[in-house]
Amino acid sequence: MKDGKKGSRSRRRSKKQATLIVDLTSCKYEVLRIVLKKNGWENRIDDEKNCHLIWTDLSVGPDRLMSLKQGQKINHMYGMLAICRKKSLFQSLSTMRKMFPTQYRYFPRAYILPNHLPNLLACFNSPKVKTFILKPNNGSQGRGVVLAQSVADVKRAIEGYPGSNLLAQKYLTKPMLIDGYKFDLRIYVLILSCDPLRLYLYREGITRFCTEKYQKPIHENLTTSCMHLTNYALNKYNSNFNFNTSAIETNKGHKWSLSSLFKALQDQGFDTTKLFDQISQIVVMTMISIVPLLTHNYRTYVNEDDQGRSCFELLGMDVLIDNKCIPWLLEVNHSPSFSIDTPLDLQIKESLLTDTLKLLHMDPFEISKIRMRVHK
Repeated sequence: MKDGKKGSRSRRRSKKQATLIVDLTSCKYEVLRIVLKKNGWENRIDDEKNCHLIWTDLSVGPDRLMSLKQGQKINHMYGMLAICRKKSLFQSLSTMRKMFPTQYRYFPRAYILPNHLPNLLACFNSPKVKTFILKPNNGSQGRGVVLAQSVADVKRAIEGYPGSNLLAQKYLTKPMLIDGYKFDLRIYVLILSCDPLRLYLYREGITRFCTEKYQKPIHENLTTSCMHLTNYALNKYNSNFNFNTSAIETNKGHKWSLSSLFKALQDQGFDTTKLFDQISQIVVMTMISIVPLLTHNYRTYVNEDDQGRSCFELLGMDVLIDNKCIPWLLEVNHSPSFSIDTPLDLQIKESLLTDTLKLLHMDPFEISKIRMRVHK
């Protein structure tokens, strides 16, 4: 009996002392390392063979999934680019809109270039001024984005972007404003598995403000990027940019917390409970549009007995609110920025990543047992 108890205590100690190992070779964000250290996880470089979790800033393909060991996880799903590239997002949602026109009305009308160039140019035949925002298909951080109100504007944009691999999206000219400034929301969504679909919407997020007061687009201000584009990577270089210097005052500067924005909207009489429900609906409907693709890829390339949990994805969805407090989906990011330039960034992103790791329910002791059974 004594030997049995001693063995039992030894096994309990081994389980307690077991350390989760994470490979961050292809992850540049310091906040991941901070979170791992605080939670007692071990960070290793170039050790995919022995690690329990691979966290990478890069998308993954079939070969990467097929090389996963039993019990190992990776932070991307093959096929997620179907909503994380601008053209494919529009195609996926447009297909669903044809079948469910009422439910899929939350994204602006768009044209894929160069395929639909004649259709886009025809929009400018009307005497009413129309504004489109042209975005490189795989661009990020506002690079290469231009506004167009004429055929000449479109042609200049195409000439400046070889291959014309662009999406021309209707520009929402009546956004919600705070103190005269346009803003958008970075909404974080964790896809814990695709088969079955399990997703979590993080209740906190980041509000990103422009640094020039908003005016409706006219020919003279189309190139004023910091008036029309909310990208932090652009606006932080504007002399007007005010960095948030406090994790407590989350409604100061040109970055707010999502909860602080909702408080400001409540003070103006808007129903933020309804708004959050609408955003939740957008998240669910967007994911539903690619579940068949994700499921097919997963079943094809990943072990069948892992209960659908070898891959997960932490997405950043960009949402704009119009002047009637209606949310519109603009983009989906498969590797959202986890930079921590401000105390607000650190507070929100550290909490987000901590919650994400907890929801993975990774137990190194159980993973070891699984691997031992496989090798028998």
